[in-house]
Amino acid sequence: MKANNLEPKLTLKIKRWCENYPAERPPRFLRAFMLYILIHGPLHGFKIIEHLQDMGIKYEDVGDFGYIYKTLNAMEKDHLIISSCDIKDKGRGNYKKIYTITDKGKSELKLWVASLTNLKESLENFLQACKEINMEEL
Repeated sequence: MKANNLEPKLTLKIKRWCENYPAERPPRFLRAFMLYILIHGPLHGFKIIEHLQDMGIKYEDVGDFGYIYKTLNAMEKDHLIISSCDIKDKGRGNYKKIYTITDKGKSELKLWVASLTNLKESLENFLQACKEINMEEL
């Protein structure tokens, strides 16, 4: 599937958990989300950012965009994705990169799904146990 034709409409939405996260740093699942996006077909970096924003992950300024591209570059070095140049679509004088998930990236996505499923079950057990605590007294 070409990045500039008939892009899939991804329906995944996530809740923002970061605003009041009680630790130094919230969990980071950006790689998992980007692999999920790319499993639906190759895309330009900015289209990946748009899909992340549609999912509820907000990247507002250029510095945040830089983090996305830094993560894409790291994922490429880890052979989770590959990039190619789109010679038909130039952006700001440079050819735009199209990112495509690899077989290793697909395997990594499977690992993310298994890990997040385990995390979900653990969190559900924790929340169930917390129901026995009188939160009003805390």
